[in-house]
Amino acid sequence: MVTTVGEIKKAMAILADIIETSPHGEKYWPIFERLERELAVKVNRAERLAAAKAAVNDII
Repeated sequence: MVTTVGEIKKAMAILADIIETSPHGEKYWPIFERLERELAVKVNRAERLAAAKAAVNDII
């Protein structure tokens, strides 16, 4: 299953609310941190692909 940047951001927003409002919200921090890492990977990959495409366009 492919997860989009938007889906990760939505999950992070929901989880942030749970962390702030739930009496046991602290236990969800590891999940939030995992989502942060996954988001960073997806954004980094997208930026690298965009840079590669731009480089090809500059050559052509």
